[in-house]
Amino acid sequence: MSFCLSHIYLHICVLPLVDVCHWQHYQNLTDAERKYDYVTVNFKCDATLDGWYRFQGAAGTKMVTTCPSMDRCDGNFPVWLSEDHPTVAEGTVLRKVCVRKFQLCCENWFRIKVKNCSSYYIYRFGNPGHCDARYCSTD
Repeated sequence: MSFCLSHIYLHICVLPLVDVCHWQHYQNLTDAERKYDYVTVNFKCDATLDGWYRFQGAAGTKMVTTCPSMDRCDGNFPVWLSEDHPTVAEGTVLRKVCVRKFQLCCENWFRIKVKNCSSYYIYRFGNPGHCDARYCSTD
């Protein structure tokens, strides 16, 4: 709900801030197969991800920041964070993620939003561009 004031040439609106760190604003990714060292058996697809996500439980606690080997994370092409995780003070930031394809650690790349929620991180994921590409996690 917003609150607005108007007077001749002045129009001011105050909009409520949405804290994406609140559990109602993100989904959990908890499967152990997302881990960077999990050897893929059946390729899975992250093409349907769209929103804020948190790695938790068996999946670990955050996105991996080193290039995984091919056929890891239960996908053919691992997706990994190639830049540092943000500090709490930085707020929501854009970070580069890479798609590992064949011999190249960063064959394709794009940016995602990342936020440090003090004791955990959340990520704004979307379709990584290849059905057998998968976001990878670590402890």
